[in-house]
Amino acid sequence: MGSTRRQFLWAMGATAASVGVRWTSDVVWAAQGSGDPGWSPGTERFVNSSCLVCPARCGIRGRVVDDRLVRLTGNPFHPMSRGGLCPRGVAGVQLLYHPDRISAPCRRVGARGAQAWEEITWDDALGQLGARLQSLRQRGQPEALALLAGYCAGSMHDLWQQFLQSYGSPNYIADDYDDGTAAVMELMHGIGRSPGYDLERAGFVLSFGAPLFEAWWSPLQAFAAFAGPDGDNGAPTRFVQVDTRFSRTAARAHDWAGIRPGTFGVLALGIAYVLIRDELYDAEFVARHVSGFEDVADAGGERREGYRSLVMRNYRTEEVSAVTGVPVGRITSLARAFAEAAHPVAVCGPDVTHAPNGLLAACAVHSLNVLMGSVSRPGGVLFGNEAPLAPLAAPVVDPRGRAGLDRGPLAPSQTPFGRGDPAMRFAGAVAAGEAGAVDTLLLYYANPLASALRRQVWEEALQRIPFIVSFSPFHDETTAHADLILPDLLAYERWQDAPTPASYPYPVWGVVRPLVDPHPGARHTGDAVLAVARQLGGSVARSLPYESFETLLKARAAGLFATRRGMTLGDAFELRHQQQMEERGWWLPEHREFEAFWDEAVDRGGWTDPFIDETEPAGLARTSSGRIELLPARLLEALATVGEGRTAYLDVAAAAAGGSDDFPLRLIPYRVSTLSSGTLPLQRWLAETPGLFPDVHWDPWIEVAPTTANTLGFANDTMVWVVSAHGRYRARLKVFPGTAPQNVCAPYGLRHPDGEPANPLHLLDGSSDPLTALPNWFTTFVRLERA
Repeated sequence: MGSTRRQFLWAMGATAASVGVRWTSDVVWAAQGSGDPGWSPGTERFVNSSCLVCPARCGIRGRVVDDRLVRLTGNPFHPMSRGGLCPRGVAGVQLLYHPDRISAPCRRVGARGAQAWEEITWDDALGQLGARLQSLRQRGQPEALALLAGYCAGSMHDLWQQFLQSYGSPNYIADDYDDGTAAVMELMHGIGRSPGYDLERAGFVLSFGAPLFEAWWSPLQAFAAFAGPDGDNGAPTRFVQVDTRFSRTAARAHDWAGIRPGTFGVLALGIAYVLIRDELYDAEFVARHVSGFEDVADAGGERREGYRSLVMRNYRTEEVSAVTGVPVGRITSLARAFAEAAHPVAVCGPDVTHAPNGLLAACAVHSLNVLMGSVSRPGGVLFGNEAPLAPLAAPVVDPRGRAGLDRGPLAPSQTPFGRGDPAMRFAGAVAAGEAGAVDTLLLYYANPLASALRRQVWEEALQRIPFIVSFSPFHDETTAHADLILPDLLAYERWQDAPTPASYPYPVWGVVRPLVDPHPGARHTGDAVLAVARQLGGSVARSLPYESFETLLKARAAGLFATRRGMTLGDAFELRHQQQMEERGWWLPEHREFEAFWDEAVDRGGWTDPFIDETEPAGLARTSSGRIELLPARLLEALATVGEGRTAYLDVAAAAAGGSDDFPLRLIPYRVSTLSSGTLPLQRWLAETPGLFPDVHWDPWIEVAPTTANTLGFANDTMVWVVSAHGRYRARLKVFPGTAPQNVCAPYGLRHPDGEPANPLHLLDGSSDPLTALPNWFTTFVRLERA
């Protein structure tokens, strides 16, 4: 029998290891003759898995003693997080043993919202849910079922979609985090996914408002990328943060450029002006792979300005400086440093897209990558592949289900690009009585009463829905309005998968496995859905023929085994060897049987493919022209119809209007951590040091400049009301020189110790980008009052 690739690698290192082991074998020192210590050591084991606390999906390693989880650390085999773990991941032990965990299925017995519950059995709970859903289908109303789901990429997302499709409901409503970058890639590249950034091999990273070390898709990706001393070209990787405030990310950068809110796109085009003026851009790449750079004549002979003319005519450095507040010399030096770097990349963050002209500004930022040819190149923007999982069983849709699907979603998107805020759009339609008869709403890791911009709209919507089911393992604001609670197992007790976000360009399929025995009163939501499908029978049961969610995962992993590429997770040497082999067109199987492959994937924490073919033309563009489009035809058409007179590469700044006498200060909300799961209030020790202020404990805060505090007569640590035309909340005022005088910077996701909410998103004016419907975060003005 031939050796596998991993056996070959182990054999390669055996000689060196044997020498080292002689001198470095594990030694435990103990005092001789010590008597009975009064305790006996427990049974210890270490188990690899993946974290589900936030969308990063880092690898974790659990230390389990006597079947209790006592510590979480990083899995060193995970290629993205590389053994690292953020404080929220470490605090997962607190979630597992949290005293407020729901201990059994519950049925509401009092008024909605009064939190009067009666514990019931799982058979009763699933029976009630199944009977209600069966009744809806028998009445010919399957579309009256809706699911509101938080971030759940992977097989749970696919399971929900399959269940709803076979049942006959088109109402999967995402309540997750959309930063709008997928719409930019779809327009310019014809690739409808968010970009991946090859930070590890980048020589110069220019971040436009991306909170890389705080609340980005994967802070661990950024930490791991900048942990090494050198970039791919042997020189240190330089990192510059362009931001409206001196954030934790700015503090960790080599340099910080402060900028006025809503002017990121203007600065990007000011940098482009210098690149073009001084002929520093990659002219060969632009000529071969890009359209829209030069002026063109339309069919009628009329000349239309291209990107070059628009930039050179409108973004001279002096004018850009006046708009952005960035000095002329700084703009020029940034442009030249960006051009001189071996592998420059510009990263676009949500501060760019959450603005009135967010989509156009994001196109302007990404145009820097196009100018420098930093697409499908080392250290640039890469479009990775999805993990090649086997698909779920073919869905079966009967006539009742087809009729429900044909009626369409209850609140379809009306915007040209992206999906905007589906959850808020759904709530608004239900509250206004425009969404038809919504009979049953399922809540899966979504808490809109805490996270939505318009809490009162959601409160009215929930009152209009007759039956609400929550799968939350903890009580929260929205679960309080449920009629039935089916508590999920926590991530440390269940099977699931954890694909890394698109920001990491290489596909990683993390395995989530039980570290400890499951809570006796909880049940995996995936298993609950499969049980309801069996109860409904017919086409729904045939569409989900899986005994358990574990068997579903195992069936999907067969696709990884059959694809003949990639590897189960391994150390850095194994990863680099696999990458080099695939670069040369070689691939050796690790296992000859699927069962051995599955066991090792589970043991090591998952599967990855460390190779992307950077010579593949489809990695640059999949547009009809085969070129990257700086002026996409679809964008120009949309601007002509709903663009309100705006023009690409001209209208890239937010409205510059200031506040009023009643509301003089601009509100700038920001994330202190990736809060899609909403677990921060449960992990209380994280409130000790969530921001830049080590002396702030438990209380939410806001940041104002020293001159602002002096003008208002407020001292540091004063409790104030933050008041807008739409609401108010209490917070502790912190005097912080990293805040511009006209701004109030406000973290969200925090609460007071007594549970009082402090959400600046509830104060926003409700405006949005007409092209994407993403909310505007920087157009609301507030005043401060002493609390």
